[in-house]
Amino acid sequence: MIDEYVKREKKKINSDYEKLEELNSYQEREKRILDIEMDLLEELAHLRKEKNLSQRDLCAIIDLKQPALAKIEKRKNSPQLSTLIKILDALDYHIEFKKNSKCK
Repeated sequence: MIDEYVKREKKKINSDYEKLEELNSYQEREKRILDIEMDLLEELAHLRKEKNLSQRDLCAIIDLKQPALAKIEKRKNSPQLSTLIKILDALDYHIEFKKNSKCK
């Protein structure tokens, strides 16, 4: 009877441990995504300033309202992919895919 109880508890502990590992893995991926997004948005603001464009200037080029760009640059909002492409295009940049060396 005690052996069965111990087996059930071990099984439960192993299951809980697996769930915890999955959660940790998920959190690490989400953190990585957020870090990349924050770096990208910071770089967009840097590139705009490097081209000596005000937010209003850039918004006039890409047909976006200035408060929307301000929220993007302050990392309060994430741009839609189409908006990101318009911003990059206006700054003479484009998206390029490159294999991540961390991928297995």
